Amino acid sequence: MKETIKKNYKLSWVLSLALVSILALLFAACNNTNLDDMKNIPKVEEGANQRQIYVKDIAYRFSSQTTFNHVPTKVPTDIKLVLWDNSYQEVDYYFFRKFNNWFNDLKFNQGIQSLGNNGESLDCENYAMLYKSTMSIANFKSGQKKEIAVGLVVVRQDYEFAKIPANGGLHMLNLVLTKRGWFMFEPQTNEFILLEDYPNQEAIQYVIF
Repeated sequence: MKETIKKNYKLSWVLSLALVSILALLFAACNNTNLDDMKNIPKVEEGANQRQIYVKDIAYRFSSQTTFNHVPTKVPTDIKLVLWDNSYQEVDYYFFRKFNNWFNDLKFNQGIQSLGNNGESLDCENYAMLYKSTMSIANFKSGQKKEIAVGLVVVRQDYEFAKIPANGGLHMLNLVLTKRGWFMFEPQTNEFILLEDYPNQEAIQYVIF
């Protein structure tokens, strides 16, 4: 199995950057920024059907090029897979849809919908880390004890997806593990697609949970 699985604490900059991203986006994006939206962050409904996902299960699925629903993918087996925790909480599909609507409103209300117009101060990795971080906050506020299964994906953008043009360069978006499938989520446009249908799945480089 060629897959690399790491708990690399030298990569702690990822978490630091995620926090910096939230602060930068929410406080520096516009002069009238406030945090009222954060008070209304969605919560996972009590009794939601969420499985516990272990590291070995995630590793096996990527190495065998299948999802938890046994759907085949074309994600390379030599991707770099970084897992920070021992297990994760599956994302409830209805919460996923509800959270996406809230996230879209957050971007609109805080004036942070740029689609690349703000240069490197507000580009793809900022959006992806903001999405992962705010969903983790929502999970925590719901009283969940396990980290939620939403990851950061670094991919070579060979084909257009979700209004993000193909340029052959590196791009970052999110992977969300739900019982209804594994979804690639583009946080800049709020569009998502099943991993097995994602046009750039063969160009994925890193997945970070």
